[in-house]
Parts: sequence; C-alpha cells; structure tokens
Amino acid sequence: MIPGTILVFEFLYFLLQVQGGWDNLQESLTLAVKEYQSSGIHAKVNESIQKAFEKYGDNVDNLCPVLVHIAKENQLCAK
Repeated sequence: MIPGTILVFEFLYFLLQVQGGWDNLQESLTLAVKEYQSSGIHAKVNESIQKAFEKYGDNVDNLCPVLVHIAKENQLCAK
C-alpha cells in the first residue's frame, strides 16, 4: 500500500497549502483519506501493485521505481 499512502500524503500536502496550513491537520488528513477511498483510484492502484509483485516478486531494485511510477500516475491532485 505504499503508493496509496504516498497518494494520501501528497493530497494532504496539497490540502494543507489551500486550507490554511497546519491548523486543521487531522481534518485535512481525514479528508485526504476519504478522497482517496471515494476516488476509485485505490482499485486501480491495488491492481497495479498486484501486477508489479507478480512480475518482480520481492526484488526491491525493480519494485521501487514501479511503485513510484504507480503513485505518480494516480495523483489525486492531478484529477
């Protein structure tokens, strides 16, 4: 779930910039998680992660760039 976590925190960073900073951290984090869950992106991300593990197994050298690519391709801010 690393890409999913990255996506939530990337969106949280965006929210903190537009919602008045760190004053509403918990509220912003909750909103970021809800946005991720309701976006439909999580199903695509989970499928992509599964395919990556099927293809590369536990080879970290190959998996890391693929997981970063999955996160970049599914950014919530880019929607």
